[in-house]
Amino acid sequence: PVIDYDEELIMTFEDWFTTEFAVRQAYIDSLEDIRTLTSNFPKALINGYDGNKTAPITFVPGKKYRLRVISMSVNNWFKFRIPGHKMTIIEADGVESMPLEVDGLILGPGQRYSAIVTAHDSAQFNYIYNVTSYSQTLFSQGLIPLMYTGLINYRDGAPVKTIPAPSDEHLVWPEETAMQVADKQVPLPVDRRIELTMKKFTHTHHQHQTTLGNTLYKPVLVPTLYTALLMGDLAANSSVYGPQTNAYILKHLEVVEIVINNPELEDHTFHFHGHNVQVIETGPYGNSSTENREPVAHKVSGPWPMWRDTIQVHGFEFIRVRFRADNPGVWFLHCHLAWHEYNGVAVVFVEAPGVLQQRQSVPKEMVEMCKRQGIPTQGNGAGNQGFDLSGLPPAVYPSS
Repeated sequence: PVIDYDEELIMTFEDWFTTEFAVRQAYIDSLEDIRTLTSNFPKALINGYDGNKTAPITFVPGKKYRLRVISMSVNNWFKFRIPGHKMTIIEADGVESMPLEVDGLILGPGQRYSAIVTAHDSAQFNYIYNVTSYSQTLFSQGLIPLMYTGLINYRDGAPVKTIPAPSDEHLVWPEETAMQVADKQVPLPVDRRIELTMKKFTHTHHQHQTTLGNTLYKPVLVPTLYTALLMGDLAANSSVYGPQTNAYILKHLEVVEIVINNPELEDHTFHFHGHNVQVIETGPYGNSSTENREPVAHKVSGPWPMWRDTIQVHGFEFIRVRFRADNPGVWFLHCHLAWHEYNGVAVVFVEAPGVLQQRQSVPKEMVEMCKRQGIPTQGNGAGNQGFDLSGLPPAVYPSS
């Protein structure tokens, strides 16, 4: 680690619904008009317990603690602070960073941080930590934020020290571009650029859908990995996977720059499978004045941009990231909000399919498992040969 410490503690945050996702989604799909949706806003669990019933965290005076803070959320953002204590970030999403001192952490769904917190030298007082759970989705309007507190216990029975609570805008929070990677990698030179602009449209039953690629991502009949492995030279043509996959073919070892544009109010976190990405730049995108919102600031990373696998893309913002296509496979890029992922806010990168075919094959156990479930394992996305995609459900485009 970039900073030595005495002990590790784990803090997990998750949103907790009273019904399973499939039940909630079936209810949403059944509505004739999604604008009649009654709220289904979740509570929060902290370390697996109801937010205000989590066991105290014990601090020993003078010790340095590495707090591994993990968002296991599918909908909500979390803010975490320990008033009276500074945090020094040393890792994000499993990648070590240069030390960055902050007042607290903001975690989008799926994000992780490690932060060093040094306990005070005295056990005269105990302290209160604060957790705020919030969201901008349709399900949470009028019900946010939810506030939770817990005890930092220096000594049983010690009085709790009251700390003034400044407003969030006067506090220092981590930003994607503010962090620097510990191994001091410089920005990668770009070979190829892919621009993905989110498009919101009304589909059926007044349901607001959002695309990341050209269409709503929908699973096809044959798993895309099987098509990439078994279609020979045709695997290098994105058409064989079906338009529903939003497939992009990547060449082996090329440096790919991804730009994600968000012209809407709603914030997202996007998770890259198979790669960490280098965060290069964020800035304003779209017309924020339509929502009475100030334009986001333009920010460029320093000389050693941070690498991570889950990035926040705020409303009316773009983000520019890079990675080297050095991991042949089929990799998902998706919004980490469960409702968005279910509805297809995702694309697929088919990376170096020729190299993939040389290095890997489909395990027979996987084929058998698919057969037991009635999932075809040969052919293009529709289970046919060549470019015959008959049998696939129609792709849903923003204009449809």
